[in-house]
Amino acid sequence: MATRNVTDLDSLTELVEDMILQLTYPGYDGRALKLGLPDEATGLPARVFGQALNHESVYVKLTGLRWFQERPGIAKAHMRNIHKCLCDSDEWVRKEALLLVERLEKVDNDIIQSVVGCLSAAEADVRKGAAKALGKLGNKSESVLAALRIAAEDKDVEVRFKAQKALRKLGGYVA
Repeated sequence: MATRNVTDLDSLTELVEDMILQLTYPGYDGRALKLGLPDEATGLPARVFGQALNHESVYVKLTGLRWFQERPGIAKAHMRNIHKCLCDSDEWVRKEALLLVERLEKVDNDIIQSVVGCLSAAEADVRKGAAKALGKLGNKSESVLAALRIAAEDKDVEVRFKAQKALRKLGGYVA
């Protein structure tokens, strides 16, 4: 791939879409691909990756979320966009947003409630990620504990395990 000058969201979008085209193949879900961005892209200002969280392309959103996962301290300034990603229609965007949120030290109640909402997602991976994130965030409110108790009875064994582990960590586990 020829080097290019990546300076803004449009050039980042073009780079990401080109990389996805080059690196995916039939039967492989490109959303699973964790792109190794070139230095000129990873060095872009956080503002560009914050804008990426609102982009129409799932791949660009995922790139923004994964960039912030490595820089959770910077992510705080972009919580509004991260919050939107927790409610995105794409399960991969929600999973990556949950991974980012669990790395933050403190989040507000709106974010907590969106994570609790993810416990009701149709996709088991999203429910599992939500249970794990709630355990790491340390919020011991009754609404969080009640939602985790329900998730501890989930039909998926991994969701049940993560919810039970979160409850133990929060001191709310009752066998």
